[in-house]
Formats: sequence, structure tokens, C-alpha cells
Amino acid sequence: MTSDPMVKRSSGPVLRRATPWCLGVLVVNLLLSACGSKLPKLREQLNDPDPDTRIAAIRGLMTARDTASVLKIAALLQDSIPDIRKEAATGLAIIGDPRACQPLADLFGREEREDIQGAAIRALVHLGAGSVQPLVGLLRSSRPAVRGGAAHALGKLQAKDAVDPLIWLLRDREPEVRAAAVVGLRQIGDQRGLDAIAVSVQDRDEEVERAAERALSGEGYEEQLNKAKRRIRQLPYP
Repeated sequence: MTSDPMVKRSSGPVLRRATPWCLGVLVVNLLLSACGSKLPKLREQLNDPDPDTRIAAIRGLMTARDTASVLKIAALLQDSIPDIRKEAATGLAIIGDPRACQPLADLFGREEREDIQGAAIRALVHLGAGSVQPLVGLLRSSRPAVRGGAAHALGKLQAKDAVDPLIWLLRDREPEVRAAAVVGLRQIGDQRGLDAIAVSVQDRDEEVERAAERALSGEGYEEQLNKAKRRIRQLPYP
């Protein structure tokens, strides 16, 4: 077969055009490699005396989802600088390792600043099932805001294991805590909890009573609401 003299042949190697998918994989691998090489340094910087350096290290490890640094970041939940405690709580939520659940619960239980408490409780809810038992432990806190916050979080997690402790919390001395227990039980939706809410409709405190009424006003809870109404008709209001 005679070759066409007008067609020029390349004397060099044949280069294949890279597909977008191949380029994407290459970029991801390069980024992971570069990130991995920085992780040891970032872990060291968690102990740096400069607060800004510690915060930057938390953010870098958070971005990398570095589970190896979880315990070191958890230690920063006890840092004397509020911004670092808050950043550590946020970072642990994003990394998503359940080993952070108890340290975050401890932070929520002792923290005075509301913004840091909020970061801790959001992290606990984000971490999911591993947070249930630490949150149940917080129901015994001496601080009403902690007991109430834990009750709300357990409701958001729809934690079936928390039904009995939340029913017990309906007898709390603080009205706002009893109201939080009502909301938590309603979100979980367990039959025992709903029956207990029906009793709370006759609570001495109006806030708790209204919370119980709202909890039983949704579709599908007519039986519990009727039970509550029967109780009100039979017993004198205090």
C-alpha cells in the first residue's frame, strides 16, 4: 500500500488527549497529596502558643477531615480562649468522628457562653447516634439550661433510648425544662412519651401546658389529646 506523500507522519510519541474525568482525578490526587503532607505540621500547630495559629490549624485539619487529630482538637475544647473552644467544636462536627461526642457534651455542660454552647449542641446533633448517651447524661446536670438543651437535642436525634429519661424529666422543678422534655418526647414520637405528655397538659405552669397542647395538636395524636381532655375534666385545676 502506497502512502500518501501529502500526509505527514509524526516521528515523536503519540499523545492521547486527556479526558475531563482523567484531569479531575489527577487534580484530586494532587490536592490530597499536598494536603496529606501538611497534616503533621498542622497537628503540631494545635499546641502552638499563638491563638491564631491554633485556630488556623483547626480549620486546616477540619477541611482535611483528619480523624487522626480528633483527640487533639477535643483537648482544645478546654482552651482558655473562647474562640478556640468554639472553633474546636465546629471542627469536630465537620470531621464527624464519634470520639468527639463525650468531650463535646462535657463542653456543653460547663460552658457559660451561649454561642459556644450552641456550637457544642449543634455538633452533638450533627454527630448523631453516638451523642445520645452523653446527652442523656446531661439531663442530670444541675443547670436548667443544660438539661433543657439536652432534651431538645435528644428530640432532634429522635433518640428512642432517651424516652424514659425524658419522661422522668417531665417532673423537673423548672418549667422550661419540663417544656423542653415535652418537645423532645413529641419529636421522638414514642407512644409512652405521648401518653406522658397527655398528663402534662394539666401542668401547673402555663408554658408547660401550652407546650403539651401544641405537642398533641398534630394529626395522628387525637387519642392522646382526648385522654388529656378527660384528665382535665376529671381533676380540678390547681
